[in-house]
Parts: sequence; structure tokens; C-alpha cells
Amino acid sequence: MTGSERGLPDGVLRVPTVVAHPDDESFGLGGLLTPLSDGGVPTTVLCFTHGEASTLHGRPGDLHTVRAGELACAAWELGVHRVELAGHPDGALVDIALPRLAAEVARLVGEQRPSHLLVFEPAPAHDHDRPRRAATTVSRSVRGPRL
Repeated sequence: MTGSERGLPDGVLRVPTVVAHPDDESFGLGGLLTPLSDGGVPTTVLCFTHGEASTLHGRPGDLHTVRAGELACAAWELGVHRVELAGHPDGALVDIALPRLAAEVARLVGEQRPSHLLVFEPAPAHDHDRPRRAATTVSRSVRGPRL
């Protein structure tokens, strides 16, 4: 089946997504992940942190665990095929060397050979800019994935 028959552009085969925190996949990219999944495109979310530094305490419990559970539930609702939680400290991604984060993205790209990489494009601040920079680094170094 071609992409257009699935309601997607041709050539969209596998799409990993790289985000900083649980919830970025939903509010930032959910409107893209669901149609990809509905169109039969395998999707993966690589989330760099557990989101444990959040100041939004909507539920009691250890945020490290609560946010991981929220990510799993959101991924299921969005039709995401696989979730990876890297476990870097929330609020401190800027302190992690970009080559290290890019290596995590490169490993995923090497495993999946995706047609595209999906990243959230926030204002360059705090943790949110790191996934974009890591994915861009990888995309520029390999032939294939498009951002």
C-alpha cells in the first residue's frame, strides 16, 4: 500500500520521535503520531527524561514512576509501537554532552532505518531544545532520515 493510499505522503515508512519529557509526545506531536500509526507506520518514542522535575503535581506519588506510567498510557492511546525512556535527569539535559544524546538517537536510527525523524520544535530553552539538536546532528551525519 502506498503512502497516499494510507493518507500519508509516499516514503513514510518508520518514524522515531525524540522528546525531552513525558507529555512532549502528546501535546507537541500527538497530532502527527496518531495519523502515522493509523496509517500503519511504526512509530517509536525516545524520551530522554522521566519528567521527574515537573512542578505540576496532578497526581500523588513518585514523579519518576508516575510520569513513566503516563508516557506508557499516552503512547498506547497514540498508537506508538515502542517507547524508550533514557532516564537522564530532568531539568539537566543541557548538562549532558550533545554527542552522548546524539549517540542515543543514532543507535535508534541504526536499529530502525527510519524514513523520517520526528522532533518537537520548541523555543531554544531548557531541556526541550536538546532532542532537536541531537536528532539534527544525527540526521546530518547519515543519509536518510528527514526531520
